[in-house]
Amino acid sequence: MGKLRTLLVGAALAALTVGVTPLTAQASSGPALLPPGSLYVYYNTGYSGWCDDWSGEAPDWGSCRNQVSSLFNNGYPGNLDDIWVYWGLNYTGARRGVYQGVGLSDLRQWKFDANTGPGSGEWLNDNISSHRWTNLP
Repeated sequence: MGKLRTLLVGAALAALTVGVTPLTAQASSGPALLPPGSLYVYYNTGYSGWCDDWSGEAPDWGSCRNQVSSLFNNGYPGNLDDIWVYWGLNYTGARRGVYQGVGLSDLRQWKFDANTGPGSGEWLNDNISSHRWTNLP
């Protein structure tokens, strides 16, 4: 899809509430030259095998549902630029926050937050069904 560029992001994991931790990455390599304002999702790790991208919320990831192994939150900086990814359809079940500008090249390394509903503690890889934009702390 083109050259990859290094995207430096925050290194700290900030707790939203007890047991709910938004995702950041220390030095994530995100896809190159993607237009801002969307969440990009990929079938494979390393941002390969593009599946879809959304500028709005998606209550059902359709053919990408439970099929994604990497993602990149390239939302517009500002209000509602972070995302919650959900285990279930229609923003249900366990969730995990991902900050704006964060690329997660291998979802096998990340789990849904504990005590957030069905799917809590399960791996994000091949296990996300929906997302919505939010403001994480």
